[in-house]
Amino acid sequence: MRYLSKVFQPVITIPKNAKIKNTEITCKSQKLLLECGLIRPSGPGMFTILPLARRALDKLEALIISSIETAGAQRMSVPSLTAASLWEKTGRLQEVGPELMRMEDRHGKKYLLAPTHEETIADLLSDVGPLSYKQLPLLLYQISNKYRDEHRPKHGLLRAREFSMLDAYGIHASEECARSCYGTVCEAYSELFRRLDLPVHKVSANPGEMGGSLSHEWQLPAAAGEDQLALCRQCERAPLSDTCDTCGGDVLTVSSVEVGHTFILGTKYSSPLAAHYTPASGAPQPLIMSCYGIGITRLLAASIEALSSETQLRWPAPIAPYSVIIIGPKEGSREWQSHGLESINRLCDRVSVTHDALIDDRHQLTIGKRLMMADRMGYPNIIVMGKASLENPPRYEVYSRNATAPRLLTDAELLAMLDGHSVQQNVISNKE
Repeated sequence: MRYLSKVFQPVITIPKNAKIKNTEITCKSQKLLLECGLIRPSGPGMFTILPLARRALDKLEALIISSIETAGAQRMSVPSLTAASLWEKTGRLQEVGPELMRMEDRHGKKYLLAPTHEETIADLLSDVGPLSYKQLPLLLYQISNKYRDEHRPKHGLLRAREFSMLDAYGIHASEECARSCYGTVCEAYSELFRRLDLPVHKVSANPGEMGGSLSHEWQLPAAAGEDQLALCRQCERAPLSDTCDTCGGDVLTVSSVEVGHTFILGTKYSSPLAAHYTPASGAPQPLIMSCYGIGITRLLAASIEALSSETQLRWPAPIAPYSVIIIGPKEGSREWQSHGLESINRLCDRVSVTHDALIDDRHQLTIGKRLMMADRMGYPNIIVMGKASLENPPRYEVYSRNATAPRLLTDAELLAMLDGHSVQQNVISNKE
């Protein structure tokens, strides 16, 4: 049983009509995450992820893991510390330059806190290789914190110095094999964003210092985004020209956030680091590599940026910290006499069989006050034990993000609704 009063959530309360001037808060996702007690700054571009946001990230990671493993990926972990000499061999030490977090150990050996791990993977493959062509293709991935010495970190988790990221690496014997794997992983990406119900667009991109023959960015429209995305006004697709080739609609440019990037890298990393495979005949050849990244903490913040209002959090439903919150009667009320904490706990037990439920046990507060707070937090389903709970059978007020108005539902109807079944629309009128 989980009670809201026990959740570590240091909410920042701003007095009504107060004018707050804080130039460090530059977008609504940053503002909402801070004010709702979900993150806490620990330095420029660095944040402590507090329990409710951690729950959301855990759910997001689980979805990402499911998607990438459906594409055939195998999970592994590599050190965050990378020898600078590997980046010297590929030329990226000079190309990336100031963004790298660098350090030396007590013996004077130079390292960096890696923002990405192409060199590390290529060095691993060189160490265990050459691989046989029969072992290929391979798709390896990891989820870990990455580091970037941002010149001007801003927008909270959208541009931070430390961030969580999935990076996956394809290892192939041919360009054809790499393109086949690329298509499979891109479809896994598309399915992930469909499950999150986010309008993420795959757009062609310049490979930049990453190098390679093919590159796509995955862009989510959001006002705080630092990128620009062309979208059709009519069908909201990302066209390649000034007129959408799908529907003929006009195109407008919107701000967007890059939440993922995919590349076919070729031999840029395998050649200088001697990562080879042995073909069916002939001498060993450099491996063809591809890579796939998703910024996990950035995706969390970008989804809030895209879905929320200025004052209310809205999550993709699958990653809300809790899918249900239960608000019981105010202590001492007539409803409390019939439906006190024991009755609330029993309802939570029934709901928790299939959903993660939280009880707002601050019963000294009015139902209205707690309902307002729950709505600000963006819980997908809010269950209120109000006046109708005294009826026979008891009925509960249910506020769901996918419903246009609150409804009055019995136990059985409530459970059916939460499981995705349609129920009779007993809409609460204004008089009630």
